[in-house]
Amino acid sequence: MAQLGGGRDADSFYVQDCRQVQNNTHTIQTLTGQISRLVGTLEAEKDFQHCRKMVDDAVRQASETKTILARIREHQFQAQNAAERNNRRMMYQKLSDNLAITARVLEDVVRRFTAEERRRPGVGVFEAPLTQVSAADMAGGNDNAPLLSTGSQSSLDQELQKEKVQTLRKVDEDMLCLQRIYTDLAQTAEEQQASFDTLESHMARAASDLERGRDELEYADRYNFGARIKRKLWLIGGGVLALVLLGTVAGS
Repeated sequence: MAQLGGGRDADSFYVQDCRQVQNNTHTIQTLTGQISRLVGTLEAEKDFQHCRKMVDDAVRQASETKTILARIREHQFQAQNAAERNNRRMMYQKLSDNLAITARVLEDVVRRFTAEERRRPGVGVFEAPLTQVSAADMAGGNDNAPLLSTGSQSSLDQELQKEKVQTLRKVDEDMLCLQRIYTDLAQTAEEQQASFDTLESHMARAASDLERGRDELEYADRYNFGARIKRKLWLIGGGVLALVLLGTVAGS
C-alpha cells in the first residue's frame, strides 16, 4: 500500500473520505428537512434570516462534499487489483447518487423558499411612534410631526428593496450551484460507466480472441500430428514395397 504524508497509507484516506461524504450527505438531508418545515411557517424577518442561513450552510456543505467525492473517484486508480478497483467504483457511484438526489431535493426546497421570499413585501411600512403632546401644543393646534421625513422613509425603502434583491440573487446562485452539483455528478457517472463498458468490451473481445486462438492451435496440432502419421505410413509402406521387390528379384 502506498504511504502518504504522516505515515498514513492511501487506503486510510480513502476510508476517511467515504465516511466524510456519508456524514455530510446525512447532515445536508437533515438541514433540508428542517428548511422544508421552516418554509411553511415563515412570518417574521428573523424567520427568513434563519432560513437563509440554513440554505447557505446546506449549499456550502454540498459543494464541499462534491469536492471530496472527486478525491474518492481518484482513489479508484490507487487500488491494488481489479476487484478492489471495482469495489471502489461501486462505492463512488453509490455516494454520488445519494448526494445528487439530496441536492435535487434541496433545490426543490430552496425554490419554495424563494417563492415565499418573493411574495414577502419588499418595502415595510414604518410608522412613526406616537409621542406625548403637551397641553400647550394641543391648545396651540400644533400637529404631532412624524419622526421620519418623507426623504428618510424613501431612503429606507430603497435600502430594503436593495437588500431584498441581493437576497434573492444569492438564493438564485445557491440553486444554480445545486444544479451544477447534480448535473456534474450525473455527467461523471455517465463517463465512468462508458469507460467501464468499454473496458468490459475490450476484456470480452480479448477473451474471445484467446479462445479462438486456442482452438486454432489445437486444430493445428491435430493437423500436424495427422501429417506426421501419414509421413510415417508412407515410409513404412515404401519400405515394405522395397522388401517385396528385393524378394522378387532374389527369387528369380
